[in-house]
Amino acid sequence: MSAAPGKGRWPQFLRSRTGRTIAIVALCYAVGLAVVNLPGTPLAGAVHTLFPHIGAGNLDDTSINSEWSEIQRNYVYRDVAGALGTQGSEKGIVESLGATFGDRFSAFLTPAEYAQLQATLGGQRSGSVGIALEARCAGGAFCPSGATPTEIVIEDVLVGQPAERAGIRYGDVLVAVNGVQVAAAGTSVSSGLDRAAKLIRGPAGSDVTITVRRGQPTLTFAVQRANLRIPSVYSRRFGPVLYLQVSGFDTGTGDSARAMLRAGIAAGAGSIVLDLRGNGGGFVTEAQELASQFLQQRPGEQDVVVRRGRLAPNADPTSAQSVVHDQIQSGGVALTQPLAVLVDNDTASAAEIVSAALNDYHRATIVGQHSFGKGSVQLDFPLPDGSDLHLTVERWYGPDGESIEGKGIAPQRVVALSSPDARFRLDAESPPASMDAQLQAAMALLTSAAP
Repeated sequence: MSAAPGKGRWPQFLRSRTGRTIAIVALCYAVGLAVVNLPGTPLAGAVHTLFPHIGAGNLDDTSINSEWSEIQRNYVYRDVAGALGTQGSEKGIVESLGATFGDRFSAFLTPAEYAQLQATLGGQRSGSVGIALEARCAGGAFCPSGATPTEIVIEDVLVGQPAERAGIRYGDVLVAVNGVQVAAAGTSVSSGLDRAAKLIRGPAGSDVTITVRRGQPTLTFAVQRANLRIPSVYSRRFGPVLYLQVSGFDTGTGDSARAMLRAGIAAGAGSIVLDLRGNGGGFVTEAQELASQFLQQRPGEQDVVVRRGRLAPNADPTSAQSVVHDQIQSGGVALTQPLAVLVDNDTASAAEIVSAALNDYHRATIVGQHSFGKGSVQLDFPLPDGSDLHLTVERWYGPDGESIEGKGIAPQRVVALSSPDARFRLDAESPPASMDAQLQAAMALLTSAAP
């Protein structure tokens, strides 16, 4: 299996907000990634509530020994102290890796979580209706710092999926599921989110009744759960500008992007906006393929990314015993069109690999806000009991040799949204493109650069 920084996709729900966002795993997106890919975000806390056993299970001795062997052979840093292998549980070992090396991303997944992770990388969501929920303050407003959320709001509704077809809209306030009040008197919004998660998910083909408040009226919708296949690439033309939204780097993302780029250019698009906002990452190979659609090998331009493993404990990149050059592939279909790339605080991992390559080779103008800053690569090592060691195996470096770990990528054109809800999207219900200041800035930039 290809190396993947964070090994998967966790879009949309990684915004740094006051309050609590919850992606209901069986409803919409995979959960394990919030813990293993972007810990420290509000979402990661929500996922720990739903899946409290991540990194805290009970492995047998065989699994513990297997885990320690994989760390000795494959961990990004060599010469890990042998004392780590005697911690007695996977939690102790992972916590020691974090404390010793500042490793935010090595983790353990239960067999069920590992299966969900694998399904996610294929764009599959089981027993879902296609929504996500967030804790907000009165009237569905984002809570100011220190305020306690009082409502559960439907934050995202995926386009073309059961909830949208049933009539549910983003911004609806969730009242009840199957007639059960999700924020009953005397209970916290946090517990209401958990209650909603348990009530909404279920077998594909079964029905769930969702009651919401939209303004003053209370509306009830019957929604049939389904096993969803969710694309990772979407496109639309705005006059001469092709807008390409990539929400994750799943299997097939590169092929889909290439096809949409080719079709858009053939239809007359003269410039391109590549939207990587909210993109939590995925396979390195898919990031390599996407970046290669805009780049071609020439003197001084060879690599999309360089991965270095088995580093000395001081993380000196020149100490790496393993060096992999993921080179620009031939056959790119958008080599000359003016290009702008949209990033935000939740652009992470593989999405940052693409952004860094296009930035370092001066192929694109980066627009938006500072990216997340995840410069490491993880692989999965299944253990004898069926659980999984999600282990950091490499650090990655952009073409200029930089590491963005903990720093992220700074856009050349800094533009903030008027509200987190103001982002235009093709994968989910959203405001019109005219309300998206970052998208408008990118299109204005391209328009001014047109001959």
